[in-house]
Amino acid sequence: IHMPQIGFGTYKFKKGSGDAERAVREALCSGYRSIDTAFIYGGEMTEKEVGQAIHDISSSSTSDISRSDIFLTSKQWRAYHGYEPTLACLSKSLKRLQTSYLDLYLIHWPGPAYNTMNRRNDLMKSSPDGPFVYAKGGHEAKNLEALRAETWRAMEDSLYNGKVRAIGVSNFTIQHLEALKRTARVWPPAINQIELHPYNPQTKLVEYCHSEGIIVQAYASLGGQDSGKKTWNALGGKLLERKEVKGIAEKYDRTEAQVLLRWATQQGFGVIPKSSKVENMMLNLEATVDEKWEYVSAEDSQEKKIGLDEKDMDILSGLDQSQNDELFEKTRLCWVRDPLKMLNFD
Repeated sequence: IHMPQIGFGTYKFKKGSGDAERAVREALCSGYRSIDTAFIYGGEMTEKEVGQAIHDISSSSTSDISRSDIFLTSKQWRAYHGYEPTLACLSKSLKRLQTSYLDLYLIHWPGPAYNTMNRRNDLMKSSPDGPFVYAKGGHEAKNLEALRAETWRAMEDSLYNGKVRAIGVSNFTIQHLEALKRTARVWPPAINQIELHPYNPQTKLVEYCHSEGIIVQAYASLGGQDSGKKTWNALGGKLLERKEVKGIAEKYDRTEAQVLLRWATQQGFGVIPKSSKVENMMLNLEATVDEKWEYVSAEDSQEKKIGLDEKDMDILSGLDQSQNDELFEKTRLCWVRDPLKMLNFD
């Protein structure tokens, strides 16, 4: 199946505000044909808004956009790990989204669900189980690999019975993928959706995914929405405000966001930027349009080139801080409140 390289992301729209519904409607009208959402987004309310927007657009007599024109992705939530719970989670998502099928269904997170959000750092540090001391029953560290295998089995069966057109994962490390491969009937996963940006390009994971035929889709391409001042200061500033990014944007007469998105798409990654403004939606969409990136070669005025030149790609890639032991953890800009955000578990 064909997945557009750029999709519209719906993470962190205000819960129950209608903002997600409006934004998805505007994104579709602006030319997006891929929408990314998740069971848990917006306190489990975003899927409903996304579904309403798609229903309104696809059923309108004034619109030529049908459901089959839209590549719709959602994600299974970790509280529903296991075979039957995953099927139940998918059923709820389909109902909220007012659709009989998803184009892509992902395991959102390889880690456990917790039995409380009030987790004490001192207890996690002192317990031999670490953060797993708060794991939901059945989600203990020793059970996780088998639990993910059962989750994947449910997704495989959903693929076989036509409820989803493709299945994949999100936030999976090489270790998690290797474990899943041992019992999978469907391999490789269609995509691995991961946090990926110049500060943390996840080079080894990307190489592994390419070797296995797994498409890499980047989220937080612009730096994400979860980190605070201390993190940004330690890394040298927000990506959108880095002088290197601003200088390249000025050189090509593009926005900083377009430059960061182009850095990703030029390497073959999918991207799913979010915006609440139509102008920015359209500018982000242009990041993947080659015709918008034509320039005359400095070496040969008769030669036209497309995209960021090699030097500028290297400048952006040079912002990588993930090899710095002191900063590595800070390059994880998302999932900042999860004690297992570094994904260092089996």
